[in-house]
Amino acid sequence: MDIGMVLLIIAVVVAVGAIMYFQHKARQKKIAEFAAFAAQRGWRYTERDRSLADRFLGEPFGRGHGRNAEHVLRGEHRGRQVMAFEYSYKETHGSGQDRRTDTYTHTVVALSLPSDKPMLQIGREGFGRKLLGFVGVRDLQLESEQFNETFHIKTDNDRFAYDILHPRMMEWMLADERALSTPFRFERGDLMTWDRDKIDLRKVQWMLEYLCDVVDQVPSFVWKS
Repeated sequence: MDIGMVLLIIAVVVAVGAIMYFQHKARQKKIAEFAAFAAQRGWRYTERDRSLADRFLGEPFGRGHGRNAEHVLRGEHRGRQVMAFEYSYKETHGSGQDRRTDTYTHTVVALSLPSDKPMLQIGREGFGRKLLGFVGVRDLQLESEQFNETFHIKTDNDRFAYDILHPRMMEWMLADERALSTPFRFERGDLMTWDRDKIDLRKVQWMLEYLCDVVDQVPSFVWKS
């Protein structure tokens, strides 16, 4: 082996080592930031909780392999138990030399509901066209043509959907920029939302406020039925 090849190998090893070092430092910095954020609010921070990788049934869950949940925050916000974490999974495509594995990362935020409820997912029209994987789930059309044209509704219980999507709720959603850009789903004992990006503390705050505002629009009789 000539000296040029030796130097090239050394350079590659040093470069890889440097990348790994800076990735480690960046992760440690993120852990410290999240731990401090949780401590200031009396919340709990967990670096990794793989049990959450299968906590929910609909998108973006149930896909790929290597599912993982990291940077988990748990606590109370506006009188409700809440949770936020970074969820990721992998998908392998192609074969042979064209084989590659892609990682997909999402931010997931959820709050606990007063009682378990049927599945209801609402997002911008076209956003939720992928199958949810729920038995009995179908599209729902309401009396408001503007709402139907703007949002895509999937539910396994029409009555629950009608109770949630009362006229004031539909009016609020059509006027709220968050609702126009961010989906949400009632699923068993949780109301959750997500987006396709790594977790960010400012985004967590924004998403929590959004979910709490959604729940505030729900009539009280819904939790008693």
